[in-house]
Amino acid sequence: MTGIRRILGLCLLACQVIYLNSFILNGNKYPFQDTSLSIEKRVDDLVNRLNIHEHTQQMAIGQGAAPDIKRLGIGHYEWWTNCGRGDVGNDATSFPASIGLAAAWDADLMFRVARASAMETRAFNNYWVKKGVYGTHKGLSCFSPNMDIYRDPRWGRNPETWGEDPYFGTVYTNNFVKGIHGDDKKYLLTSASCKHYVTSGGPENIPISRWLYDAKVSERDLQTTYLPGFKACVDAGSPSVLCAYNKINGVPACTDKHILQDILRRDWGFKGYVVSDCGAMEAMVHRTHYYKDYETVATEGLKAGMNLNCHGSGDNAYLYIDDAVSHNKLSENYVKEMAKPLWETRMRLGEFDPDHDVKYRSLGMDIVQSQAHRDLAIEAAMKSFVLLKNDNHFLPLNSQYGTKGKFGTIAIVGPQGDNIHDQSGGYSPNVMEKYATSVKDGLKDLGNTVHTVNGCQDSNHCTKYDKNGILNAVQHADVVFVCLGLGNKLEHEGTDRRDLKLPGHQLDILKDSIAHSPHNTKIVLIMMNSGPFDIEEFDKNDKVAAIIELFYPSQSTGEALRRLITHAHPGDVFSGKLPMTWMTDLSKVPPMTDFSMKERTYRYISYTPLYPFGYGLSYTTFKYSNLQLKQTTVQAGWHIQGSYDIENTGPLDADEVSQVYIKFVNPSEPAPKIQLGSFHRTHLHKREKKTVRFIVHGQSISLWNDKNGWIVAPGTVNLYIGGQQPNQHRQISSNILQTSVKISGHHTFGRGQAAKWYPTTS
Repeated sequence: MTGIRRILGLCLLACQVIYLNSFILNGNKYPFQDTSLSIEKRVDDLVNRLNIHEHTQQMAIGQGAAPDIKRLGIGHYEWWTNCGRGDVGNDATSFPASIGLAAAWDADLMFRVARASAMETRAFNNYWVKKGVYGTHKGLSCFSPNMDIYRDPRWGRNPETWGEDPYFGTVYTNNFVKGIHGDDKKYLLTSASCKHYVTSGGPENIPISRWLYDAKVSERDLQTTYLPGFKACVDAGSPSVLCAYNKINGVPACTDKHILQDILRRDWGFKGYVVSDCGAMEAMVHRTHYYKDYETVATEGLKAGMNLNCHGSGDNAYLYIDDAVSHNKLSENYVKEMAKPLWETRMRLGEFDPDHDVKYRSLGMDIVQSQAHRDLAIEAAMKSFVLLKNDNHFLPLNSQYGTKGKFGTIAIVGPQGDNIHDQSGGYSPNVMEKYATSVKDGLKDLGNTVHTVNGCQDSNHCTKYDKNGILNAVQHADVVFVCLGLGNKLEHEGTDRRDLKLPGHQLDILKDSIAHSPHNTKIVLIMMNSGPFDIEEFDKNDKVAAIIELFYPSQSTGEALRRLITHAHPGDVFSGKLPMTWMTDLSKVPPMTDFSMKERTYRYISYTPLYPFGYGLSYTTFKYSNLQLKQTTVQAGWHIQGSYDIENTGPLDADEVSQVYIKFVNPSEPAPKIQLGSFHRTHLHKREKKTVRFIVHGQSISLWNDKNGWIVAPGTVNLYIGGQQPNQHRQISSNILQTSVKISGHHTFGRGQAAKWYPTTS
């Protein structure tokens, strides 16, 4: 036997020598560069070639690129870019802010925006790599999507979210991740990182710093509201999750073993890497004093499952990894295991492979701001606008004032009327004036004479008011477009709102436009914001003929608004729906530091908002009919499947966003009063009828049990289908269909089945 083993060993050695010689002759130097090997084998080879100091340097990336490793031919790598709605930090196509994309209620649109954003991000990366330039916003690993829930109207980062509904977020994240990852079976176009894990829904600075707050949250609220979007992101294939600044029930999110180990890795089976929000690890020492030193931070972070540190200013906590190893707090093998997901992601992005193997390397700068992408930006903006009021069909203007809709004099007043920078919102690509249109650019041809006055002599804070300028602009106007809002200086990362008031003298601009314009003049209120304003008195004011919410449409603002206001082409009709609840009374909203979902979002509020979640008007009317269910009794755990008809009963071609809501009757566990179960955007020609098929997934009719996880118990659920929520005080013209489904038997999904990202239709 010894002789046979010796012979086999010699044969194996000979094979290895032959392989290595062949490998070297092909221009390669190491097995991790061999594309014929599996990624697992390549990663194993690479991590075992690095010493602990090199691992430390790679895992402590800072805010710039990870350093190169010249002896292995490995270049710099940038882990931080953003591509949620375009390639942030570069001169790229700028799509509407996430909250606006959510208002489109269009999963396919989300996919196409993500794909376009990723293609431009890859094109820029190809450009920068060829120039040997590395740094923030020049890489392929996106700190996107943002899976935070819009839970408080004052939070400064609401524009970055997809609204307040967890199910809605799971549908969007599934489409987003697939969009930015590309369609190649081997290589990623760009890579996703789901942020901010978790309970990072404010505050930023009011009433406490985001670095210091502790989110006290129940397991039920955590599982039913805050986590579903992240689970969907992981299930869609995201290789990364980004952990948050805040504490969760007393423990910093980036060292919280419950969310990073128990939930993320054990329950969900996540195999990727966790990256910190920038500066989060260092804050545990110098801000919150949770740990005594950076070596302890590095030790506890890695043990909790935090692979990669994006450090802030000053010292880098993960530079102490090698100290922790030398002091036997971490083993070298454990550090290598934690490094593997990082190298696997880089390999899946094609970093170590020949250009001819990675098709995305051929993407050039000609795709940036291509005509197709600019057209997509216009489409996205048009679908995102929400018409909140339209008295006596004042809009569209063409139908009332002839083919051109021309006025003698119009006024465009307010700080958002001609402001291509503040209409972009935060985390947008650089504004390219060549492709950007403001409200003024879009509407100026509506009048023979056009008066445009900002009204705010400083900024959107509007502490200095140009009253005379406003009065002169509106005194002879046939129609006044009042353009108000928050913008990048008032609603962004690091800055919360104290109330729901219009900033400074912006309210005076609106009041003076109403009071000092001619008696028959109509006012169109146009807003750019994501947190609501207290505008209830103007919603009731007869002189305010129309109210339009634009959110932050970015480069295509003016062109998109022109097409909708004038009904420029068939199908140019407002179709957006609110992805959040528009309240006006903060006394009914809990403090932002209260992370219970009681009295938050449409699923749990007991008060009547000004405009409900899912609300939005159209120029035409729709009728719902013929609701059919595949089964009226469904086995626990199975889907509810059915169909309904929508007819466009009005005069114009248009899109309709139909919404399917479910309500638990006598639920076995605490449940929302109502929740979204499916949605669909349908284009209908005038007088056309279509059948829409829908699925409410079995997971969506489960409830959380702290002991057993997601369970389905026998009972009844009611279904409501229409263009709005049921039983709202403010109803649009279309009707709502209703039926009931009986659930038979029991089913347990368990703790690892929190995903609700299934298709909205069959």
